[in-house]
Amino acid sequence: MAEEKRKTVDALDAARMTAVTSIETANRVKEYFGDAGPFSYQKVRKLLPELLQARLPYEVMVAGIQKITFQLARDCNLDVAKLVAQRTEFRGKTFYPLKGKIHYSIDQKFSISLKPETVAVVDGVPNLIFLQPRKNPTPWAYDPSFLRTLLEEVYADYFEEAKFWIVDAEADDSGKRSCKLIDLQSVPAMSERQFIRRIAALRNAWRL
Repeated sequence: MAEEKRKTVDALDAARMTAVTSIETANRVKEYFGDAGPFSYQKVRKLLPELLQARLPYEVMVAGIQKITFQLARDCNLDVAKLVAQRTEFRGKTFYPLKGKIHYSIDQKFSISLKPETVAVVDGVPNLIFLQPRKNPTPWAYDPSFLRTLLEEVYADYFEEAKFWIVDAEADDSGKRSCKLIDLQSVPAMSERQFIRRIAALRNAWRL
């Protein structure tokens, strides 16, 4: 009998699902739609290193996005790309991709997948950069403390030293997007007890 394929969820999505109790987490899992919908942000995700480096003219970098036929998808990807291109913190740095995803096992059936959009080397230290492109926290905002703890838990086996960043293109209270570069090292880490409780709540919710 063939082994059942493990189901996975992206780390940023998991950081939205996890809550203190299994009941609350189950409600989030039930109502959360992930990337389901009329479009995705894959185009701008793939462009993140080029946009941060800004080595090419902007119009050249977004030429592929301009070809998206669905207007809402095209406009949203362009909105994010324009904001990301204005960040200057990683200009002149060396970028390289990480191949494949790393999985944090929840149990035999479920896992959380992790893969940064790109890695920038700064003073010899790898900086793992993730993109949060959604305009609104639908239906919940991600929990940066959970995300920091998860990343440190997983990548401690891969790097002696690493830094973690989120390029966050969420909208402010007025509904207008902004682009924040969030240093996850500046976010309070979740306690081991709380992290274990949230992983357990996620495991129980998925089993439902």
